[in-house]
Amino acid sequence: MINHLISLFPAMLLGAQLVLTLILVKGDICPGQRGRIHKMLPAIGVLWLATASLKIEAFMVVFAIFYFYSRVQTGKTRDAGPIWLLFLANGFALSFVGIQIVQQVSVSQSLTYFVLIFLLGASFSHLLLTIARTRLQAFHRILPVTVVIAAMMFTGCVLASIYQFHESQLALLLTPLVTSFLFVLIGVVVSCWHLLVTRAPEKIQIGLGLLLLLCSATISSQIMVI
Repeated sequence: MINHLISLFPAMLLGAQLVLTLILVKGDICPGQRGRIHKMLPAIGVLWLATASLKIEAFMVVFAIFYFYSRVQTGKTRDAGPIWLLFLANGFALSFVGIQIVQQVSVSQSLTYFVLIFLLGASFSHLLLTIARTRLQAFHRILPVTVVIAAMMFTGCVLASIYQFHESQLALLLTPLVTSFLFVLIGVVVSCWHLLVTRAPEKIQIGLGLLLLLCSATISSQIMVI
């Protein structure tokens, strides 16, 4: 189960890296916010390091992330740092995830993994931005909406993946399938809760939503490889 969970990290991390890169390059952020966002980079690097325990190629992303982190300031700063290093890390991550997508055994499974870039990536980047206390209010609305749309696409892709299974297999998979869909439903509600009650997002809320989505994706990945 741990291997299935770790195999989801690349898609999640790629999505988060793209969001943070967009903010660092194009975002109208103050020096304090930039420094706090820089502090989130080691979390991404550590999770890529966990991925490297399964596939050694992930070390290229780890190196690029931590080298970029070593060249930027984590206090108040207007300096974006050597952005080309961040672009390099994104390129390595994109290549890694692209290979993962191509290696899936069916088109529906490839689509499922692709959708995880948006589902888990949006949720994880939202958590990082919440921890960094950014004032980019638009992202606190855009990212949860992205999670909702991606969750619907994810559900459809999973159903398409198991459509080819025999009836006897489907009977055995009914319970984990329902559990997975229940997790993703609750995860979406939790992730969007601050929009429903019109208040600021909280770290525990966003973190719990991400955990539920990861549980759903892990169960689904186990189902699809049977």
